Amino acid sequence: MEAPLTPSPARHAFFEQEGVDQLVSMVLELATELWVLRERMYAFERVAARHGIPAAAEIEAWRPNDAEQAELAAMRQKMLGELLRTLDRQHRRA
Repeated sequence: MEAPLTPSPARHAFFEQEGVDQLVSMVLELATELWVLRERMYAFERVAARHGIPAAAEIEAWRPNDAEQAELAAMRQKMLGELLRTLDRQHRRA
């Protein structure tokens, strides 16, 4: 399920300054995403190794071609849009 790109209704704020609250929200979102990716990469490398595929070494050696670079750039822009959407949301005091 993809996160909506339009601002959602106001959410609770936990810090006096709205900017601090927004920054903490973005850091927590990044930390969550990072953990999910680390866990998936760990699982992928273990499953591949069970099948005799040296995925870790091949991933380290992989270099994207032009089409893959363009796809990654689009994915990066989408991720940044989702991350920065918190700046558009109004906050209400908890």
